[in-house]
Amino acid sequence: MARRRSKRKASFGRRRQRRRSGPSPRLVLAGLCGLGGVGWFVGLPGSVGEGTPPALSTGAVAADEGTETAPPAGVRPAEDPGARPARPVPAELARALESEAGDADGLLDLRRLAVEFPGTPEAARARALLERVRTAGLAEADAEQGGAGGHLHRLRGLTRAYLATVDPRARRGLRERALAASREAFAPRNPPAALFKTVTVAPGDVLARIARREGSDYRLIMRLSGLRSDRIRVGQRLLVPRVPVSVIVFKGDFELVLLLGGHFLRAYDVATGKDGRTPEGIFEIGKGKLVNPDWYSPDGKLYKFGTKENILGTRWLPFVNTPEHQGFGIHGTSFPESIGTEASMGCLRLRNPDVEELYDLVPPGSRVRIVR
Repeated sequence: MARRRSKRKASFGRRRQRRRSGPSPRLVLAGLCGLGGVGWFVGLPGSVGEGTPPALSTGAVAADEGTETAPPAGVRPAEDPGARPARPVPAELARALESEAGDADGLLDLRRLAVEFPGTPEAARARALLERVRTAGLAEADAEQGGAGGHLHRLRGLTRAYLATVDPRARRGLRERALAASREAFAPRNPPAALFKTVTVAPGDVLARIARREGSDYRLIMRLSGLRSDRIRVGQRLLVPRVPVSVIVFKGDFELVLLLGGHFLRAYDVATGKDGRTPEGIFEIGKGKLVNPDWYSPDGKLYKFGTKENILGTRWLPFVNTPEHQGFGIHGTSFPESIGTEASMGCLRLRNPDVEELYDLVPPGSRVRIVR
């Protein structure tokens, strides 16, 4: 049995070199997200979902859920810089030094230079530029401006300062301030017209129908409009976003940041993959989102949502598969103590209340960028 487990374990956590045949129709999704090396499956029976994702490989890794040893929450594993071979700075990243770094991607490129290429002249220049952006952003946020335009201006400055802050403790110190500015700028009573369209409920309107008509997601409209349920009344004003939602993950800092039209919306603590298994790059949220997912274990057993053996938490948001990465996504957890550590087989794991909010705010098609 030990030999069989070892063989299974060696076959996962790597990039796939070739496609493998899919599972039976009952197995909807294979994830690489088990705690302590446990692979898992999400299935439709007994779950509430939005569409059916493509079937993936049925292989999985088995191990004891309760025996994993993880570093203290929020602490990155120590690295030996001397053990890492020197790499040339990619040209596309070097170009970030010559740009204005006006958007999130530009700031993240500068961060990559600063974090991934320590000791190089490019890294030193990137850190200096990021500090300049941070200082200017905080000054913009501190400027006295009233009205809805002033709230959005303040949020824009705080967002730039937040994304330009390399040190995780300093960035964490800005989180509550950025969250307060986001709630003020996106308040339903006076939303910025550049980011939102205001829709007035007409007789016969249903929230889901309005969302389809506007090309949006009804859960996102509910959250942004401050609704507690999907029941609406005639004359009620709803906020429909004109701009996309996007996700940024600071993998080494165990943090997920949510942006609306490039402006800070939320931030959450996460767990990532053991030994750096969470892939870096750009991904997309798929259509197979699930509420209260069931778990098909590697041996084919079904563990219904709510049973102690089900490790997935209350939500699942899949990434669209790529040739190199399949089965990754975002989900809740039965082990909240693992948040802030490298604990999964590669997926991003949130506390259940956090992933439930994220599930509503992030529609299929949303962009995800994961950086070190």
